Amino acid sequence: MKNNNEEMFTQACKLTNLADHLKLVEMPLDHVAVSRDNKDNGAVDYFLNKELDSVQNNIINIQEQIQEISDMLTDIYNEEDKLQKSTKNTSIFESLEVKKDVIR
Repeated sequence: MKNNNEEMFTQACKLTNLADHLKLVEMPLDHVAVSRDNKDNGAVDYFLNKELDSVQNNIINIQEQIQEISDMLTDIYNEEDKLQKSTKNTSIFESLEVKKDVIR
């Protein structure tokens, strides 16, 4: 497995890509809003009947990917936390050993 810094960078890149994806998903919404404002009912009906499902599916996909990234970052955090606790316990144990040797 990659080290944690590399993995966090990979996840940050994924978030950047998802932000760009959201901009693309927003484009048809902007278009339909303009069509609605211009009272272009044909374009609004077309969007509702042909594009709305695609937009919804894209949003759901993005939400799922964000959750996966969140889960991965939580795992990395927990891994780091365990490592730090393990290192602290080792340090305490090692210092006790030194004191024990000094007492002898």
